[in-house]
Amino acid sequence: MGSLGGSGLASFSESTHLVKFTFDEIKEATRNFSRDNMIGKGGYGNVYKGYLPDGSEVAFKRFKNCSAAGDANFTHEVEVIASVRHVNLVALRGYCTATPTTPLEGHQRIIVCDLMKNGSLHDHLFDSMERRLSWPLRQKIALGTARGLAYLHYGAQPAIIHRDIKASNILLDEKFEAKVADFGLAKFTPEGMTHLSTRVAGTKGYVAPEYALYGQLTERSDVYSFGVVLLEMLSGKKALTMSDDNQPSLVADWAWSLVRNGKTLDVIEDGMPELGPPEVLEKYVLIAVLCSHPELLCRPSMDQVVKMLETDISVHSIPERPIPLVAPISDIEKSISSNGSSQLSSSAGYRTFTYESSHHSTSKEEGISSGFFE
Repeated sequence: MGSLGGSGLASFSESTHLVKFTFDEIKEATRNFSRDNMIGKGGYGNVYKGYLPDGSEVAFKRFKNCSAAGDANFTHEVEVIASVRHVNLVALRGYCTATPTTPLEGHQRIIVCDLMKNGSLHDHLFDSMERRLSWPLRQKIALGTARGLAYLHYGAQPAIIHRDIKASNILLDEKFEAKVADFGLAKFTPEGMTHLSTRVAGTKGYVAPEYALYGQLTERSDVYSFGVVLLEMLSGKKALTMSDDNQPSLVADWAWSLVRNGKTLDVIEDGMPELGPPEVLEKYVLIAVLCSHPELLCRPSMDQVVKMLETDISVHSIPERPIPLVAPISDIEKSISSNGSSQLSSSAGYRTFTYESSHHSTSKEEGISSGFFE
């Protein structure tokens, strides 16, 4: 495998520790983007592994269908992302923008990130070759992911909405510390704006309904996606599956149905190693169901999620879900409020499903502030 030569370090930024690499340097490091060096691919392009001059192994994300026209915005976004540092975020090492002399190669945009030794959460949950994650490791990964997202929402300036949280974008280092990855789809929230109306990007099964249906993007769109990932971790089931008769099924709908019918622990994957206490497992399921609620105002913030995961706070009540998220479109249209709101709601509003009879939230607003947990 190739390694980057020293010349790339000449374009070094002391403020962000961000390196601007040449295209030739990256070609050398990836052995001309060899198939043997490819470690992943997605809608944005392919990912390759290679080495920096200091011997550290890194990942090169090569975007496809690029043009030089957007390089200024791309560079600005990369610089902002590189300034965001947190133990639960994948660190950005550098980038490349270039137009090769060979026309067939096209314009290039590449970012360079730390390479995670243990791959992605998706690998460990759904790759039959991987040993199943123990409950303590799943707890650790859930909390690390929540902390990383909370930092993007409330620690970064400006705030960053990820837009594509999914199991394959949660990477695991040698100690199974979670690292939120792939900021290629991230959007920055301008001050004073509560949401961004934008072209929908993301992955089916993980995308919040208000974002999928109306392009309304807020931090709580990420909360929904986190809830789905947490359900995948708890159940071992994928976010979206197709039944034998080719009907879609969401893990969020399935889990809600079990919780609503008093079968919360049935969500937990059979045979999970080192299974935790029932009361802790129940709490995690309820947090996941609350985060993946179809009504954005019923979801907690990521700060609240971190607090729930870190402490003994219990989830006592969850607002009722009006319809399954994969309901017929006629049912969805009926659920949209007559005033043109883009929130999914029922004509009667949300009743609260009280998990424990000792506590009851009387309103949606009260539930967000204190009614879901104590």
